[in-house]
Amino acid sequence: VKRVAASCVWLASKLEESPRKAKHILVVFHRMECRRENLPIENLDLFSKKYSELKMDLNRTERHLLKEMGFICHVEHPHKFISNYLATLETPELTQEAWNLANDSLRTTLCVRFKSEVVACGVVYAAARRFQVPLPENPPWWKAFDAEKSGIDEVCRVLAHLYSLPKAQYVPVCK
Repeated sequence: VKRVAASCVWLASKLEESPRKAKHILVVFHRMECRRENLPIENLDLFSKKYSELKMDLNRTERHLLKEMGFICHVEHPHKFISNYLATLETPELTQEAWNLANDSLRTTLCVRFKSEVVACGVVYAAARRFQVPLPENPPWWKAFDAEKSGIDEVCRVLAHLYSLPKAQYVPVCK
């Protein structure tokens, strides 16, 4: 679990165009492990055998992650569409709520299951429902944004399920 978590953070830093060196990721995860295990925090020697093994594991696990994702790593965030959609629909009062919903949608698999345009339409629709703001139905507003009603409904269902879950709690997985 720790190895996969470190590899996910490393890969995510690359995908979001804020790359970190492997040594920085390994040093941080090593310190977190020391703290979690109530061990004295010691520096990770970058010339040690342990470090070279950790780095090799990090690389190997990153390759496994990429393979599992089919090497498809470009994910467009729905946020870039929200402001334009709300301006077009003339409902700027929904911007903050839709933005919050889009942030929360990143805790789900929506960004890999649907195009960003569909997720953006889903969060706009959910925000409009929450604040009881009517959206144009004739013609259907989502058609202008290259989305299907079934996709929007699924985005709303996933978000509703997310909000029905209890608050996240830390679960120690190492003990």
